[in-house]
Amino acid sequence: MPNPTIFVLAGVNGSGKSSIGGANLVAHGVEYYNPDAAAKTLRKIHPNLSQALANGHAWTLGKEMLEKAIERRETYAFETTLGGTTITQLLTQAAQEGLKVKIWYVGLASVEQNLARVKKRVTHGGHDIPEAAIRTRWNSSRRNLIQLLPHLYSLRLFDNSQETDPKAGETPVPKLLLQVDQKRIVGSVRPDAPEWAKPILAGALHVYRSP
Repeated sequence: MPNPTIFVLAGVNGSGKSSIGGANLVAHGVEYYNPDAAAKTLRKIHPNLSQALANGHAWTLGKEMLEKAIERRETYAFETTLGGTTITQLLTQAAQEGLKVKIWYVGLASVEQNLARVKKRVTHGGHDIPEAAIRTRWNSSRRNLIQLLPHLYSLRLFDNSQETDPKAGETPVPKLLLQVDQKRIVGSVRPDAPEWAKPILAGALHVYRSP
């Protein structure tokens, strides 16, 4: 494939990356690897498998699939918290080897909001994530995104902090804070950007050219 692409749906647990980015990919007929869904499937097949082990196996499988996509120069789409260095390094490698790396990143106003949404998800049958892991990722994930900025072909940065009432028929409306295409900023950067996003926006203004 002449122009293989790595599609990345990124954000800390509870940010809503599956709802925003995943739904968009599915709507366009693009299959993507969701480690949460993979872990859930593993536990159905192996009921005695702990959540921690299922998460670990699912993460390893996703990493191996990314490595194969880079090696074979194939298009690949997946979801990640972007909280660690391994995936960040692999995405950097992919870009350096000529693959187009495209990220949709979703964030919330505070780590407390991430924790609350994960807790709410658990009450509806979703799986839990240790609080310490979420708190660590809330900072490391954004740092890793900033580190990746020079290597990205495109980026969409969303704020999904708005709280809604599903019982009232309300659905969250994510706010697009930044759009980068072909390493150029499209439109203007929102002046009302939330605090969590400001370091990312500052990095983008430094790295990318405006139209």
